[in-house]
Parts: sequence; C-alpha cells; structure tokens
Amino acid sequence: TTAKITIQHDLFYDYLINSFSMEEAKQYLKANEEGIRLIKRIINENNIKCDYKEQTAYVYAASVNEVEDLKKELKAYEKLGIDGFYTDTVPIPNKAYGAIGVRNQGQFNPLKYLYSLYNILNQSNCQIYENVRALNIVPHDEHVDVETESGTIHADKVIVASHYPFDNSFGLYFLRLYQEKEYVIAARTNEPPFEGMYINNNDPTYSLRYQFSDKENLLILAGGNHRVGEKDDENESYNELERFLNSNFKNPQIVSKWSTQDCMTYDKIPYIGRYTDSIDNLYVATGFKKWGMSHSGAAALILKNKILCIEDDYSGIFNPSRFTPVQSSKEFVSSVKSIALGFLNRLEEDLEELSKVNPGEGKIVDYDGKKVGVYRNEAGEYFCINPVCSHLKCALAFNEAEKTWDCPCHGSRFDIKGNILEGPAVLPIDKIKIK
Repeated sequence: TTAKITIQHDLFYDYLINSFSMEEAKQYLKANEEGIRLIKRIINENNIKCDYKEQTAYVYAASVNEVEDLKKELKAYEKLGIDGFYTDTVPIPNKAYGAIGVRNQGQFNPLKYLYSLYNILNQSNCQIYENVRALNIVPHDEHVDVETESGTIHADKVIVASHYPFDNSFGLYFLRLYQEKEYVIAARTNEPPFEGMYINNNDPTYSLRYQFSDKENLLILAGGNHRVGEKDDENESYNELERFLNSNFKNPQIVSKWSTQDCMTYDKIPYIGRYTDSIDNLYVATGFKKWGMSHSGAAALILKNKILCIEDDYSGIFNPSRFTPVQSSKEFVSSVKSIALGFLNRLEEDLEELSKVNPGEGKIVDYDGKKVGVYRNEAGEYFCINPVCSHLKCALAFNEAEKTWDCPCHGSRFDIKGNILEGPAVLPIDKIKIK
C-alpha cells in the first residue's frame, strides 16, 4: 500500500455524478469521509504512534491535455461541497501542468497502526487466530459455519474480508472482480522532501509522496499497474519506476521494492454489505481498488450498521447485489478476454524443453508428454508444479520479478513450491516430481 488516507481517488467524482447520480456520488463521498474520521479518531483516542501526518492530496496533470480533466473534476467537487482547489504550482520534481488538491487528508505507517490495533483488541479479550485458512462457507438460517483446515467455526454472523472472496458457491464474485498489480519503490533522495501526496490520472500513472519518520524520510513511488499474470516481464514495471526515479531525483538510493495487489470491481465501486440478498447473516467487503485505507474505515462502519440494524444514508451505492451493466461493460469485456486467455493458454501454449530453462527462470515445459511448470534456481535445482490454478483451473504464468506463479483469471498467486501467496485459491497447486 501507499497508505494514503484520502477521499481523493484519482479523478473520480465527475465519473460518479455522470455514470451513477448526484445522490450516489454523495453517498460515496460521505462513506469515505466517515471512514477517514474513524481512522483519525482511533489514532487520537488511543495515542497510536504510526507516523500519521495530515497532508494535501493532489491529482496532477502530466501533460497539457490533462488539465481540462482536472477542471471537470473540480466542478464535480463544487457540486458535492468538497473543499478542493486548482493550482499551477506543483512542488514535485517531475513536470506537472497543474493540479487539483484536497486539504486535510492523511498518510501513515499502516503496519504500526495495525500492530496497535492488535494490542488494543488483545487487551479487550478479542480473540485473533492466525495461520488458519478458511476453505468453505456454509450459511444456515440462524448461524454460519466456516470450514477451515483445523475444524469448523460456528458464528451468528460472518464477515468475509479475505481481500478476494474465496467461496464460489454464491454471490458469483469470481465473475465480478479482477485483480491488479502495482509496484512500489522506497528510496532516499538526498534532497529536501516535499509535502503532499501526488498522483497523475493517465497512463503511465505515478504516485509519489514522502514517508516521514523520526529515523529518515523516504520517497514512496508507485506505478507500473497491470492485471495479475498479464505482463510478459514484471521486472519492466520496476525498471519503469527506476527510470522515473533516476530522471527526477539526484543520486537516489533504493531502500526497498515490493508489489501490491488490489481487487477491482467492474463499475469501480467496492462491494460492502450482505454477501447476497438471500443470506441474512453473511457479509462482505471487497473491491477497494487502490484506495483501501479510506474504504476500510467506510466498510467497518457500513458493516457495523448492517449487523446492528442501524440505518445510514451512505451505504446504498456499495450494495453488493447492485446491477450496473452500463458502468461495468468496458472492464467486464476486458476481464472476459483475460479469463478466456487463461483457459486458452492451457491448450495453445508453446512448450519449452526442460534443458532450456536457465537458472533464475520459470517456464512451462513438456515433460514426458505433460505440461509442467518449472523454476530453476541459481544453484541449478528444479522446482516443478502443475501449472493450473487450484481455484478455477486457469493456466498459470510465471512472474519473473517475484518468482511466483500467477493466475491471469482471478489473481491467485503461488510460490515456486506451489504454496498459496494470494487468493481466491484456498488450496496449493500440486508438486510434480521429475527424475
């Protein structure tokens, strides 16, 4: 995560007003405002030391052609009562042709915040069980059973907050979500840090801000987005970020690199509420796009209200059972193509020979007449798996940057030994022995 706590989600409110309605745009805005308020209140009331800092959030124009889009969004701000502004002065080293800003947003260190939440819950005798994988959900009239590797959990009500909903029995979430990768670099820049959080709207997209702490201030640079499993060489995404970094900062030093994975809905609105209309005691929160911090706070409030039967005036737009064919059509068509490709690759993929897999590479090979996913490490050892996702049997693709097997259909990821790294898959993939 880039850990921005903001209502400014790229250029989004003009889209909401025109693709949904003014009323639904207000619901989206209010839910995120309330979610941010909740996070701030938790930090302040519990004196959580998580490097929280109020900042102005900006969307900037990386070309002259993008300025008009900024001004359209600013008009949407005015209609919704968002205290936004336009500026020609953008204090970032790369070229910007103007920006729209929203004051009093926030940034923090999410791990420090999460550890503090754990301590607070632990002191309140709230039980947290780690390393127990849920495998199946069985709703009943009065309760819900969650089947796990270690036994069955019985609960009056259950919230599925597993990033991507893993149960395919109801809700059809595997047809309604896709997953997208984003790459992040943390770097020392050897120059005074700028204030504010910045992102441009068009491709290629770059998000940049500084993480301020007592020890040092690090630039957090993100970009290189693509659907999971669809890039020929994921290293190129890191290379793209490094080129941007070296072009705009003097002698930067990369401290760390990592990737994130985001669940995306086709109409760009999260699913928060009852898992399906037909099940009263099962709830879901997913599809937060790139804006999980504010949406997580909004989801906490919406689901609390649902469970306690409290009415609110902002949850309607997030209804998981909504039907939005017009808003969803473009992304849905793209996703169908990805899923079809995932199945077709099983039939048409060109196979390598085992001897042609070089150290550090992963390939699909023909071994004794069968397709085998092979990774060869630098010591020459082979790690072999069945290159088919355990979720819904799509063909896996090897991720060169992170040495993982990724599913282009729904975004599951596995390590070189077949262990699960990312859902919705709940079972590992089979290992294959070679002589």
